[in-house]
Amino acid sequence: MRTCLLLLTAAVVVTITVLCHIRSKASLGFATTLSSSVPSKPDFEKEIKPILSNRCQPCHFPGGKVYDRMPFDEPETITRLGTKLFTRIKDEKERDLIRQFLAN
Repeated sequence: MRTCLLLLTAAVVVTITVLCHIRSKASLGFATTLSSSVPSKPDFEKEIKPILSNRCQPCHFPGGKVYDRMPFDEPETITRLGTKLFTRIKDEKERDLIRQFLAN
């Protein structure tokens, strides 16, 4: 009986905590709650470009033989090519980061 009472008390405390958290989020407004659940877009210069530089040098960077047609130091090229980039990028963490960049 005492164990049941302790478990019930713990459940009530957790429920109240969760409800208070939900209520405080709701008071901030729907847009704030929505934006906090959407992951931010990875930074091209700091996160995406270094991956491409490591995997696609020298051909797709200044001085490379296909740089004029497909410059990988420009985010627009990456957005246009999408997951076709994955022919040279095999690491799943790097692919996931590029997918996040493309999705946002």
